[in-house]
Amino acid sequence: MSTFLTPAAAEDISSWFKDHILPENAIVADVYVLDLAKRTQIADFLSRELPDCFISKDDIDAQINRTGMSIQEIVQNKFADPGSVMAGDFGEILSLFFLGSAGGHGLKKVKKWRFKQDRNKPAPHSDVILLHCTDPEHPHDDDFLICAEAKVKSTASKTYRPIANALEGYESDRTGRLAKTLAWLREKAIESDTAYSIKYIERFSKDQIRVPYHRRHRAIAVIDSDFLDAELVEAVTIPTHDGTFKIVVMAVAELKALYEECFKRAVAEAKHG
Repeated sequence: MSTFLTPAAAEDISSWFKDHILPENAIVADVYVLDLAKRTQIADFLSRELPDCFISKDDIDAQINRTGMSIQEIVQNKFADPGSVMAGDFGEILSLFFLGSAGGHGLKKVKKWRFKQDRNKPAPHSDVILLHCTDPEHPHDDDFLICAEAKVKSTASKTYRPIANALEGYESDRTGRLAKTLAWLREKAIESDTAYSIKYIERFSKDQIRVPYHRRHRAIAVIDSDFLDAELVEAVTIPTHDGTFKIVVMAVAELKALYEECFKRAVAEAKHG
């Protein structure tokens, strides 16, 4: 069975985003706006990548052989219906690929959406996990993990604050949820994955006491461009941290239209192989 740990994408999608000039009194954050000239490119990329985030090619083939259903029906059965869960899944997956392309070579993306119990509910535990380990058989103190909490604001709301909510999630990851996530990923690897994947996850769970590794935390907000500056000047409580933490904000024009397009195309354009 195909592993849920996959190399970071070859495409540097982080380069498709431009730095944003912050408004007066903005919070301290790394803020990026998707280049309008790259909108088609990112839609093509995510439409192609989405199915594999939810179901492996081996599992697709097995389900087609067992049920006689089309690949489009199999893929559709893994995606949430349009709404908040679909938006949240999109924000997490966009964050995974953004961090994966910005983080350098050797990162492994964890496609945790394959383990959803209910397609119309969020995947459990920490939102986004990327791992870097040169050799899981011989852990090194240069190994590191990136953990991100991702929140989405794609429609107008006077009360929903994605940056503040992402910061709350970061605190949960920092104070225990990340450890629970890694233990859960190990259980899932034992159930259905390879010995290599199990060992890779164990480097960041069972082996962490023997050989510590670095943790990098991110609080990510994916926001429709129309709401960006207003969210950046909202007062938030920035947690005390040791320099391994950042707030990252990504803005996309017509965000709701983009994620709905990507999921629709991911079904329509799904292919074998």
